[in-house]
Amino acid sequence: MITNTKSERKHFASRLTHIMQIQTQYGRLWLRSRFRRMTVPASVKLFLLALLGLSALVITGTLLLIFDAIALMSHILKRPFYRGSLRQRCLMRKPV
Repeated sequence: MITNTKSERKHFASRLTHIMQIQTQYGRLWLRSRFRRMTVPASVKLFLLALLGLSALVITGTLLLIFDAIALMSHILKRPFYRGSLRQRCLMRKPV
């Protein structure tokens, strides 16, 4: 007798998905119970908050510098040489 392999695969996949869902639920419950018992001092929380804020500032500044460098390089690559003669800025106003 030939069995239908497609239905077995679907049944196996659904059982496996169900087992994984149960395992994740138990994992979440275990983690919640562990973190409920663990107390963190206020000084450590303050230190972690300051560290998180500083790291956010560092990451933002680094991204801005990278973006600025990319914009500068794209401007240089777009027009490496000025057309015509070199630009000279007028330091004095012309008399009217």
